[in-house]
Amino acid sequence: MNHSNVLQNLSRIARPFINNKFIIPTSSHISKSLINPSTEESFIQVIEGISSDVDLAVKAATDALHSTSWLSLNGADRRNILLKIADGIDKNLEELALIESLNVGKPLKDAKLEVSESAECFRFFAGYADKLTGHTFCVDNKYRLYTIREPIGICGLITSFNYPLLLASWKVAPSLACGNAIILKPAPQTPLTSLMLANIISTETELPSGIFNVIPGDEIIGKSITEHKGIDKCSFTGSEQVGRKVLSASSLSNLKSVTLELGGKNAMIVFSDVNIDKAVEDVYWATFSNSGQNCCAGSRLFLEENIHDEFLNKLKKRIENTKIGNSLDETIDLGPLIDHTQFQKVQKILNNTINELKDNNKLLIGGKRFGDVGFFIEPTVFYDLDDSEYISKEEIFGPVLSVLKPFNTIEEVIKRANNTKFGLAAGVWTNNYLKAEKVVREIKVGTTWVNCYNLTPSYLPFGGRKFSGFGKDLGEESINEFSFIKSVTYSL
Repeated sequence: MNHSNVLQNLSRIARPFINNKFIIPTSSHISKSLINPSTEESFIQVIEGISSDVDLAVKAATDALHSTSWLSLNGADRRNILLKIADGIDKNLEELALIESLNVGKPLKDAKLEVSESAECFRFFAGYADKLTGHTFCVDNKYRLYTIREPIGICGLITSFNYPLLLASWKVAPSLACGNAIILKPAPQTPLTSLMLANIISTETELPSGIFNVIPGDEIIGKSITEHKGIDKCSFTGSEQVGRKVLSASSLSNLKSVTLELGGKNAMIVFSDVNIDKAVEDVYWATFSNSGQNCCAGSRLFLEENIHDEFLNKLKKRIENTKIGNSLDETIDLGPLIDHTQFQKVQKILNNTINELKDNNKLLIGGKRFGDVGFFIEPTVFYDLDDSEYISKEEIFGPVLSVLKPFNTIEEVIKRANNTKFGLAAGVWTNNYLKAEKVVREIKVGTTWVNCYNLTPSYLPFGGRKFSGFGKDLGEESINEFSFIKSVTYSL
């Protein structure tokens, strides 16, 4: 594939998409360079949106929701549009994966998988578009009682940088299936595949103008969306700190409904009855996939005491075989962090932790930059940590694993695993069904994987509890997030 041709074509659409066209920038718009995190070189300029663009998008969305072209569409029509979006994603898989890899720094093979999963997400929710139902209650002969499921209105969707196209698909697909209009704000570091999605929708489908809008930009756009009184719903994926701002903005504006998918400090529990080699491989990818930039990455590891040393020895050897490098190399395991800001943040945490623990020598492997160019951090493991250490409690969002002191009983490890402000995900490895079931039932998270990790099919709801947020992406439950149930009592 000719990279320069892809980038040249992309330059035409690297700007806000409002009312079915990519805008002509004004003197108020700012051009921002996007940096390839593997090389630290600028590779494209993006025109970022301004606050008035949000007003324009809200007006376009409002008009679209009341237009004949939208109101005349039925569930089957929306289904067919979603299927065409999926086909368009598949048709452009190579270009989308290239940009995702170049922009995010994830290995190209992983980017291709993400693009394929995005297409499947649209196909899954296409199946709901013509099957949205209410209920009729046959309990009183004097009245007809029933419910109607309606679109919630205009949805502001704000996504994170780590899985740009996939996270957008998780929100856009159910929102469109329910009949809503959308204003999508991708992360400022990674707007490109969302803009490519807009181009696919405008060229491959008959979706009416104004129903789907994309505004790249920083926190100014996010603030404009969350505070806008013309937006009815905000679905946000990102950090706990920004999630609080989203919720506050809702309370201070129009009390728009909010879904928050926030961070995690996710526990992995390995019992002594497992196949250790398989568990090591699972833990490796649970921790270091996407260079640890994953809200549900395994970042706290609890090992049963009698396998502790063997497991760590094998994990260290596995890490030593890691291939780190340019994300466009399909043979690598790990790419760089997203940008210089995240790189500096992780480096600072590692340096502080190494200095604090230097007397105890708790660094198993890693702990420093890899190479001289690019935002690469070695996969890093600290071990024999107290549960109260900073690195044992706080989300790092990098290739860093905290191995806590070993456990002896299932009651002990469940209590320790739950001793966190987060509640997003967890993994457990055991060949004993009763042990697994006890952990699944008692651990306070939204998703638990048993003898595997990080599988998120479209039909299973995804979302956390506690400081990891509330509400669900994916599954039938996300249909409830993007629709409104109206009750009707009809006197006969």
